[in-house]
Amino acid sequence: MWHVVIASHHQLAEGLRDTVEFVIGPRDIEVICAFMDETPVEDQVAKVFSKFGSEDDVLVLTDILAGSVNQALAPHMSGHVLMVAGVNLPLALELCASLDAITPDMVREAIAEARNQVVFVNDVVLADDEDDE
Repeated sequence: MWHVVIASHHQLAEGLRDTVEFVIGPRDIEVICAFMDETPVEDQVAKVFSKFGSEDDVLVLTDILAGSVNQALAPHMSGHVLMVAGVNLPLALELCASLDAITPDMVREAIAEARNQVVFVNDVVLADDEDDE
């Protein structure tokens, strides 16, 4: 069984969990909302990972690739801990809805599709308007 950890600066992680559970139903998602108080992010990470065994599979979703939150989680990466940085809602939905099928290749495919969800809508609308003429 896969465990999910969503970690971010401030409350983004909590918002992502809330929205994921609103759309696809309750999931066992741990969140780390860093820098909300004086608790060091490393202590928050240690507390969350103390709930998992060394052989448990964990999917970690973080906000910023080079950010301090991501760096605090990076030492936990292993064959059982997969980490994705730069998470957006389409990616979080896809991965959390497909936990039974998680593999590194599936994660790579989900990331590629999530990238397609980031678009400058003005260009899309303008292109559609030009096609109509």
